[in-house]
Amino acid sequence: MTRTIALLLAAAALPAIPVAAQTPPAASAQTFAPLFTAEIERSKAGVEASIKAGINVPVPKDPGGGFTHEQHKRNYRVIFEGGQLFRLTGDVRYRDHVRDLLLAYADLYPKLGPHPAASNQVPGRLFWQSLNDSVFLVNAVQGYAEIRGALSAADRKRIDDQVIRPMARFLSDGSPEVINRIHNHATWAAAGVGLSGYLLGDRDLVDKALLGLDKSGKAGFLRQLDLLFSPDGYYAEGPYYQRYALQPFVVFAAAIAANDPDRKIFEYRGGIVLKAIRTAIDVTHDGYFLPINDAMPDKSLRTEELYHAVAIAYGATKDPTFLSIADWQGRTVLTPAGQAMATDLAAGKAKPWPFGSRLLSDGPDGKSGALVLLRTKADPSGPLLVAKNTVQGMGHGHFDRLGWLYYDETGAVVTDYGAARFLNVEAKRGGRYLPENDSWASATIAHNTLVVDEQSHFGGDWKAGEKSGTRQLAASLEGPTRYAIGEIDSAYKDVKIRRALLLVEVEGLANPLTLDILHGTGSGRHRYDLPLHFSGQIIDSDIAFDRKLAERPVLGKANGYEHLWLDGEGTKAGKARLTWMQGSRFYSYHMAPPAGARFIVAESGANDPEFNLRREPALIQRVDGAADATFVSLLEPHGAYDASAETVVASSARVSGLEHRREKGVDLVLITLVDGRRIAVAVADDVAAGAKHSITVDGRALAWTGPVGRLDLAKTGAKK
Repeated sequence: MTRTIALLLAAAALPAIPVAAQTPPAASAQTFAPLFTAEIERSKAGVEASIKAGINVPVPKDPGGGFTHEQHKRNYRVIFEGGQLFRLTGDVRYRDHVRDLLLAYADLYPKLGPHPAASNQVPGRLFWQSLNDSVFLVNAVQGYAEIRGALSAADRKRIDDQVIRPMARFLSDGSPEVINRIHNHATWAAAGVGLSGYLLGDRDLVDKALLGLDKSGKAGFLRQLDLLFSPDGYYAEGPYYQRYALQPFVVFAAAIAANDPDRKIFEYRGGIVLKAIRTAIDVTHDGYFLPINDAMPDKSLRTEELYHAVAIAYGATKDPTFLSIADWQGRTVLTPAGQAMATDLAAGKAKPWPFGSRLLSDGPDGKSGALVLLRTKADPSGPLLVAKNTVQGMGHGHFDRLGWLYYDETGAVVTDYGAARFLNVEAKRGGRYLPENDSWASATIAHNTLVVDEQSHFGGDWKAGEKSGTRQLAASLEGPTRYAIGEIDSAYKDVKIRRALLLVEVEGLANPLTLDILHGTGSGRHRYDLPLHFSGQIIDSDIAFDRKLAERPVLGKANGYEHLWLDGEGTKAGKARLTWMQGSRFYSYHMAPPAGARFIVAESGANDPEFNLRREPALIQRVDGAADATFVSLLEPHGAYDASAETVVASSARVSGLEHRREKGVDLVLITLVDGRRIAVAVADDVAAGAKHSITVDGRALAWTGPVGRLDLAKTGAKK
């Protein structure tokens, strides 16, 4: 692991040596593993194309997705990959092209002021926001390190003094409002500045990167490790930004390990860097990151950030389960760490990643709630229930405490919208976050949690939300009844929300049931809305909806409601059901709603003049004029649809009954199957692990210790 960055940065200590003495062995004399060979060929194609096209370092003018933006991105990739190819092959054409690119930047960079397309972010020089300048520097330093010792003293000085050092100074002393933050932008800046300092032998830059501009330790890379991750390695802004922030964390950590070994950076804070990499892999389904908060749903482990992270983590640990992730990625990086990992993968040393249930505490002290992942099998694409009992997620967080998602082999079933953004698509406002990110995507009604009086949690103020954690009350990660129980009383002024989400395995059912018990407890009279956002086509329902066929009214006027078309509304006494189909499976959502509840079928996309929103369905349970409301719901996957064979199996639900009652501080839910079996699930208000409880179900005693008890009843008796 340390050899990776030591090789990348060792050029800092080299004197001006003739080029011949710096030429690495030719590639033809080396044999590489298939994964690494493929990476070499992929990089060669890109760098050769750049060599053929010639040096193109345009004056910056475009926002994200525009020509100059994309050209500077291409250039830093070529600088990184060209440097690695020179190290691996000894082909001086790669060295010369990287040198010429950097010399062109030496001509351009000193003349640049703030980017002309700057918006609401701190402007960069090469890019519309300084974050992208930091990404440029992190990549460029690593590529430059591989050719620096093979350059003339004059070229080296010119690149050092007119590109690397001024960029590092701009991103440190010139951008105190960035590098002194506790935020992913600051992490990228610190990494770029610190890598530059190690390469140039500039201890001042290194210490500012590590400890903040005043070197007090109140900011900087180490403080970011302290405050941005929970003790379990969960990142404050959520999985999407954990993915994005990992690259600077792991690359700079490896450089610290190589250059300041006494810091023992991979042992810092209980090994938080390596924990963060493991957690990033765990917060995926079928390789794709859970799209909570500001997130793109199409981001997976196949990203540059994770190629670096997995290679460095494997080098640091030699844990063979990282090899299975690299195998799934089908990619690596052109560093010695990537090469070593590819070699061991080819040698058959990989073992499966141990996907399982996890409780990932949130907040730097782990006391601000948790993200709970409930899985019934180690299959990365198998059933996954996600309980979002986290803190806000900083400025990229959404207003959806106690929300949930559900995945299985068909993909996302109970969904989260993620961000309203077309990343780097220039036509969509320069690829930036869209106005609908605030008005819809982050609004509480866009998520699967309780909305009170059509207001978002914390009044839509993320800074207020960041001050209040969620209480993770209890969880069980194993057994046939896994669960997560959370609570918050600060999302609304006078309403407390408590939610128990349970993943219930039942003998004879191919897939687990998800049981949801949500209490809204308040004073006064309120409108309670509980939305469910799902993926698929509605098949049928036992609710008689009054369809809005002649016109399509909008559900509300603000806080996300203005973006919902009202397609139908209905009522039903007692248990209600909606069934939809996604892919090869059917899903029935059973509800035992509060008295007087109405059911609303809606779709996103109203008041969307620029067609920025995806059209997605939602079902809302609504209660008006209530002080308290309890919603009990059950998601049942069932059946199969085979389009090629034109066969349908079990398209009707196997759950025929859902009952809820309160007894002695306990929520008792009875689930009845079509074969007459009943499952009794009891959730106690007292969540103490040692608390003993008992109630009577169908004449039989149900006694248990801890928050949750269960009793499976046959048609004629009971069985455990």
